[in-house]
Amino acid sequence: MKNIRWMLLLLVSIFFIPTYNQYVSAENQSTVQANTVVNVRDNPGLDQNVIGKMEIGKAYPLIKEEEGWLEIQFTSSLTGWVAGYLVTKNGENVEEKPIEEEKITSLSNKATIIENGLRLRKGPGTNYQVITSLGKGIEVTILSTNGEWYQIKTDLGSGWVHNDYLLLKDPQTQADTGEPEKPKQQIATVTEDQINLRSNPSTSAEIIGKISIGTVITIIEEESNWAKIQYSGNIGWVHKDLLKNSDLESRKGKKTDKTIKLVYDRTNIRSDATVNSKVLLVANNGETFQAVEIIDDWYKIKLSDGEFGYIAEWIVEETDPLDQQIASATNSADLKGKTIVIDPGHGGKDSGTIGVIGTLEKDLNLRTAQLLASKLKTAGAKVVLTRSNDIFIPLQNRVDISHFYHADAFISLHYDSINDSSVNGVTSYYYTANQKKLATSLHKSIIEATDRKDRGVRQNTFVVLKENRQAASLLELGYLSNPAEEQTLLSSKYQETITTAIYHGLENYFSY
Repeated sequence: MKNIRWMLLLLVSIFFIPTYNQYVSAENQSTVQANTVVNVRDNPGLDQNVIGKMEIGKAYPLIKEEEGWLEIQFTSSLTGWVAGYLVTKNGENVEEKPIEEEKITSLSNKATIIENGLRLRKGPGTNYQVITSLGKGIEVTILSTNGEWYQIKTDLGSGWVHNDYLLLKDPQTQADTGEPEKPKQQIATVTEDQINLRSNPSTSAEIIGKISIGTVITIIEEESNWAKIQYSGNIGWVHKDLLKNSDLESRKGKKTDKTIKLVYDRTNIRSDATVNSKVLLVANNGETFQAVEIIDDWYKIKLSDGEFGYIAEWIVEETDPLDQQIASATNSADLKGKTIVIDPGHGGKDSGTIGVIGTLEKDLNLRTAQLLASKLKTAGAKVVLTRSNDIFIPLQNRVDISHFYHADAFISLHYDSINDSSVNGVTSYYYTANQKKLATSLHKSIIEATDRKDRGVRQNTFVVLKENRQAASLLELGYLSNPAEEQTLLSSKYQETITTAIYHGLENYFSY
């Protein structure tokens, strides 16, 4: 009987006595959260394999930090790495920590953001909450510094960013801070495919990443035949023979006769080529202007009253001469009166894939859809967008829209992603036999118009195809996981080319 009691006590102690881990308070555990979908990789580095994605708002235990990368407990049995600049650290009560005033030096200087998706934070460090994301090319005012972090003022408010992502306008800035003056940063393009990014300027140094041909990088330092570069949050060394420098100054004051079109409503046209200059007028999406000069990343445009204004290059599209051909084409009757439902994939809480340099697929899908819609409306088509802004629409609802409007053609626009960063190209999908004709026509036109790799016309059970009774196709228009291709996909030239190609693909489809 005594033996039975002792065995019962032993079992109770095993199941109910807390272990060491159970004594650790959750309040003492630092965690990591993301306010967008972030790739989790098997090792620190943008070239490492993606093993999953962080859920938005979910707190993941932080294990350790290493050169801007954070190791997290991804699942109960699996750890992974995320880029520190894409996430927010919690569990340290940072909002109550005062910023050390003695380390702050007052400044009055301008700078330009050189990376897309730069996180503006509430304090000088990756553990501070993200306020918003900033785009490449935005000019900001530097208010103060704290180590390698700069407090900046933007149109979206003030906050902190790491100085690696700023191009200083005034060389006196470094003298004012009492630090050595940094050499002027240069922009260069990679001329060979999959070149080695090394930890030090030597062929025997550790390879910390690979960079694809055509990638645009920032040179922040030079040593002999080596260049220290910054690219998508990574810093390392590459041999200068593998780079081609871009002449930034060559764009200053360059004459042009391009016609540009606005892509956003309530776009500011300013009195000078800076975001801080006076707003002369506010214009809307679709309005066109004649550009007469390019100054840095700004167009000098002629206004209706004969005066001149300035508009940022990154918020306009160059109009394609083909647009005019579309408006007056003799066979445009093939599209007149046709109902085209355009489905910009993802949206709202569903960002889709995220590019190497931070491009959100949902945003690029919408940009492409709006440009395509404009071209189709010009030809007299009735165009319906499943979403016209950043909202989440369930897949079945998108199909319902196609059925409700009895769509003559339903086109779902997407951009692809894969673990292999060298993969590129365009793929077109269908499900039923009556959808294959549309997918084939669109795909043929796209491949003929672009230099993208032909990845074929394939059958797939995507909901927007399988559940759709109308002629429908889902297009993957390129790979955001390929850094060189991502740059191409974002360009105005590609957006104009791809939407014109889809237009002609539809035209050919209806003329059969």
